[in-house]
Amino acid sequence: MSHQPTAAAGQLTAMEASVKRFSAILLLTAAFSAFGHEHSVISQASDLVPWCESEAEARYVARNITPYNWTASYHEASSILYVDGKLRVHGADVTVRCRMASGAREEYGTIEIGDSSL
Repeated sequence: MSHQPTAAAGQLTAMEASVKRFSAILLLTAAFSAFGHEHSVISQASDLVPWCESEAEARYVARNITPYNWTASYHEASSILYVDGKLRVHGADVTVRCRMASGAREEYGTIEIGDSSL
């Protein structure tokens, strides 16, 4: 008795090919999205506040420490944006200072954290 390919087997192969194509498209889309990610441009001191908070918190979270009670003030002088903030860590206030040129991408921001353990 000879084994003849059935229509169902042909459909399965076509379906597998479709799934493979779709998977390849998803992978390429994800790869291009990752390469195409651009850092935000920050033009106002108020826009620097969330960046400063997340950068400071990330330094602590990376050490398995949870900071809390973020407070901050901000200002601009001579096209430089400034944030003066505080985080509460282990019951003590820690100063956080960030600065960046107005119109720069966030990757060029600087942060200073008044905690010698970092």
